[in-house]
Amino acid sequence: MFIPGFKFMVPDIDDDELEDMMMRGPTAREAKMGDHDMMFKALGNPVRRRIIVSIGAFGKSLPDVGKEAGADRSQVDYHLDFLKKGEYATVEGDMVRLTDKGLGLLANI
Repeated sequence: MFIPGFKFMVPDIDDDELEDMMMRGPTAREAKMGDHDMMFKALGNPVRRRIIVSIGAFGKSLPDVGKEAGADRSQVDYHLDFLKKGEYATVEGDMVRLTDKGLGLLANI
């Protein structure tokens, strides 16, 4: 749409400033919004919620998590990858544990 007398101003940004903007990473606000988005995605899936509840506060073996969550090993692996990426769970050998962030999810189920 053309508006008479209105000039659209684009600031002059040199290549170094543009590169700095791209390399700076997310702001604190953007990072917090990303954390919230990840939390809602983690809690939004019923299988993932059952896995979180199954792991519980003290951790559990992978076969027990699958059995209690009613999921086969490939489903458990898929959802655990998501939980590890979000820093909600850790896997050491055959044991799965919730991180502090994961315990926060557990408290909200």
